[in-house]
Amino acid sequence: MFKKEQGFTLVEIVIVIAIIGILAAVTVVALKPQEIFANGRNSRRTNDVAALNSAVGQWLAREGLQETDPYTALGLTGAVIDPSDGVAQTEGDAASVLSPLVNAGYLQSIPTDPDGSSTYRVGQDDADDPQHVLVCTGEIEDTSTYPHDPTYPNAAFCQSN
Repeated sequence: MFKKEQGFTLVEIVIVIAIIGILAAVTVVALKPQEIFANGRNSRRTNDVAALNSAVGQWLAREGLQETDPYTALGLTGAVIDPSDGVAQTEGDAASVLSPLVNAGYLQSIPTDPDGSSTYRVGQDDADDPQHVLVCTGEIEDTSTYPHDPTYPNAAFCQSN
């Protein structure tokens, strides 16, 4: 009697592997991994700006009102940020000027931008009569979730106190 052999032939295995490869390629293209990573970086940027803004607001409410010049006491040099034309790395001060907020316990550390090549900016809304402290990033990447026009013009995202 002949024994029936069980199993797959080499051709059948190659066809299945090819089909799996095609499905994987289609899935990767459909998911847009670059946009997913950009959205993650943008989300971190907006959360970092919100955390810095919250710490500045808490400091101003508790300690800043006791200062004759809270902006100078906070370490701001009087530099102005105008987010209407984007936020350049030369506008305002680097967020590192807020290190007294870390020492006072309002922040655990000064956050850094996820791309590592830029810093968050802190400044005043007006050099002559400052009313608000602005915390900004000019690095929002253009994606369908974070569109530059009209939500984030010039890749800027700011919050103020």
